[in-house]
Amino acid sequence: MNIESKNPKFTFIDLFAGIGGFHHALSSLGGECVMACEFDKDCQRVYKSSFPNLPEKQLIGNIRSITRVDIHDENSARTSKEINSLVPDHDILCGGFPCQPFSKSGYQLGVHDKTRGTLFFDIMEIVRAKSPKYIILENVRNLTGPRHKETWKLIIESLRDEGYKVSDEPVILSPHLIPPDKGGSPQVRDRVFILAEHIGKVNPKELTSPPLLKRNQFPKWNPDKWSVTDFLQSDDEIKNIKSYRLSATEKTWLEAWDYFVREIQTDSIPGFPLWAFAFVETPSISDNAPKWERDFLTKNSKFYNEHRDFIDSWKNMTWGANNERVQDFPLSRQKFEWQARKKHPTRKNRTIRDLVLQLRPSGIRVKPPTYLPALVAITQTSILGADIGKLSDYRRLTPIEASRLQRIPDFVFEKAGVPDKVAYRQLGNAVNVGAVQLAFRALASNLIGEIKEPKELSLENLPLFSNLNKIEIAE
Repeated sequence: MNIESKNPKFTFIDLFAGIGGFHHALSSLGGECVMACEFDKDCQRVYKSSFPNLPEKQLIGNIRSITRVDIHDENSARTSKEINSLVPDHDILCGGFPCQPFSKSGYQLGVHDKTRGTLFFDIMEIVRAKSPKYIILENVRNLTGPRHKETWKLIIESLRDEGYKVSDEPVILSPHLIPPDKGGSPQVRDRVFILAEHIGKVNPKELTSPPLLKRNQFPKWNPDKWSVTDFLQSDDEIKNIKSYRLSATEKTWLEAWDYFVREIQTDSIPGFPLWAFAFVETPSISDNAPKWERDFLTKNSKFYNEHRDFIDSWKNMTWGANNERVQDFPLSRQKFEWQARKKHPTRKNRTIRDLVLQLRPSGIRVKPPTYLPALVAITQTSILGADIGKLSDYRRLTPIEASRLQRIPDFVFEKAGVPDKVAYRQLGNAVNVGAVQLAFRALASNLIGEIKEPKELSLENLPLFSNLNKIEIAE
């Protein structure tokens, strides 16, 4: 499937394109991609199969083949005139650019030289050559944190030096805080969007704007209304479903902790991490233990003393084919985080079988099946409880389901023929389509006009659905 418009409302280039999140978002709103750039070969494979109408010569492998004569020689920069001839004219420049540390020294000739050697520098070389009307860049939220304060300031200064109006404050969006009819999806994924409009060389004060969107843009929307089940495949839709099932060992760990939450005589399971190895009468705390560790060890000991009889019995029980006790589990599987109080406020019917789980290096974490944690690598892919929806047993999220959380069409990975391991990694790095649509509407709604919406909201058209005509933009 390819959704490029025959009569595009606007054109865009897609830098650091990944598997095409920006492309899916903007083409669904009537745009045409005139150039894409992606370095990773696996991502290129998915991108080409998703957008077969994009000419081969318009998918560039290395952005520095545009900005330099020799991609390995920083001093071989092309002129703006040369770059202009290599890059098609476009209305929108977008991309999920890598965040590299910027130099604090450089040549001290201004913001241009302070970004030299970074990939952001290459973006700005294209910006200088083409002066697109709008720019949309996406990055991890940490870009706006205290450790990157100077980097953020430098990015904003670089854009304003080229005549772009942009906010000092970051636009931070997460799909789970966006209602479904506005492009949201049940996944926590805080990302910063840089939204800039070219207005030319004017008074610097005119280049400052308030943020176009707020993280809590829709305060009346309650993210606890999400239901992951709406985005799931049925068992009979999943090819080779056994590959998504948990191993016997993994189910053993969950069986032990499920018994714990079902049978312990309290309505209130603590929210701090429970450490089975720390269920002791008196905590053993080393002199050099950090404050957080001291705190957890103390709290676990107190909890143990309050429920000693049950916990002692539980620790002596054996689980699985190998008759393991909890203290025989790997250290990370002796750790458990209960984040499901909203689903199970009391002991009645309490279980982990109707929750979403993650087997993290820091422990087993469980939460209600409303919205999911951010997609990451396969080792931490969310696990669906055996009693969620119509599931017949515990299993991991499939790549198709993970695609739906990013509002990327179901077909992309099967069509490209990439293995699940690659698909999970790519989705963990992908930009969320719905968040891009929302950001674009806020920045450049004048380019879009009326969008004909699907008559029904179904999973088939969900990734490209954009019912944003009546969106309220933050002032």
